Amino acid sequence: MLDNEQYRQLVIDTARHKSSHYYYSAEVPAQVISADAQSRSAVIQTTVTDSEICASGCIDEGWVATVADYWTSTMISVANEGKSAVTTSLSVQAVKSIEPGCVVLIKCQVTDTGLSMPHAIATFESENGDIYALATHTKFFKSLKK
Repeated sequence: MLDNEQYRQLVIDTARHKSSHYYYSAEVPAQVISADAQSRSAVIQTTVTDSEICASGCIDEGWVATVADYWTSTMISVANEGKSAVTTSLSVQAVKSIEPGCVVLIKCQVTDTGLSMPHAIATFESENGDIYALATHTKFFKSLKK
């Protein structure tokens, strides 16, 4: 089994190879600050800007969905040795208002790799644990026809 630093580097390397053509959030400045191989989780840090906050003062749900898709897909791929999957369900919820310039910790965890439908969650939190947004992501492994 990989140690946590090796696992963190695997998450970084997997994310780095995602095309911004398919994943807008590949261009969102973010840093993987920690990872845990045993719990199949990682913490990604970013700073929210004015353009990522909607009229209600919360993180825009479209931005949350895009970023959650990128990072939870990365985590699911890492947990399943790079196996390719497609989204079957992606749900997001804004929870609390936020100010521009706030540091956000995106805590992603693969909760079920299953045989065909892996699942992951992401929480968008402040450094003191306030939750700004939540996302759940279920994927389906592609079957390759021979």
